[in-house]
Amino acid sequence: MANVTDPLARPIHGTNPQNLIEYITRQRIYDSQYWKEQLFGCTAADVAEKAALQLQAIGGSYGGNAKPTRFLCLVLKMLQIQPDDEIIDELINNENFKYVRALGAFYLRLTGRPADIYEKLEPLYNDYRKLKYRNPTDWTLLHMDEFIDRLLTEDRVCGIALPRLPKRGILLEAGYLDGPRRSAVKVLLDLPDEQDESNDVDDVAKEKMCIEGVEKIQLLLGKMSRDDNKAAIEALARRVSKERG
Repeated sequence: MANVTDPLARPIHGTNPQNLIEYITRQRIYDSQYWKEQLFGCTAADVAEKAALQLQAIGGSYGGNAKPTRFLCLVLKMLQIQPDDEIIDELINNENFKYVRALGAFYLRLTGRPADIYEKLEPLYNDYRKLKYRNPTDWTLLHMDEFIDRLLTEDRVCGIALPRLPKRGILLEAGYLDGPRRSAVKVLLDLPDEQDESNDVDDVAKEKMCIEGVEKIQLLLGKMSRDDNKAAIEALARRVSKERG
């Protein structure tokens, strides 16, 4: 009975929530020592506490016998007990514990509605903290924004097949999303809304604001590249190549 889904849990994508993790992976999690000793009888509050205190990395299965990570065990426990949406929002909005945020984001990607996934995960593109990522054979560093990008663009993350996610443009055209994603770049540019007819910023002032914004972006990209952010390194390389060409 310890591995049975909460009877009050609602189906996700038309199936038992735990079925979102492949059968073989589930069985390995059930047989793991961490599941048996640490996650038996856990509530949503217990899961959040263990994620804050015990999670030191993200990832799926590793080693020759495909041992599941603690991250994957906690994901399955959340699928089993199905925490309230408010609890998931608290996990995602937690700025003090980065692995708690990553756990909430991964769970939402598995179980959430497409519009909610975009609305709640896209703001995390502004989080550049490093995460330790356990591959099947080794370790690597991954930044939070890179992890979020994988969740929104790839079919498999941490060795788990993700439910199909429609493209953002399709949801926007269908009216499920209000508008384009508000990025950190737009905040740095600090430009007035073009649709706001009340603003009286002339072209010269707007050009000055753009130049200052670009300088801020360059500084941000430099800082991110020094932290080994792959996207920032590639962006700077493309800019250098363009200037030389």
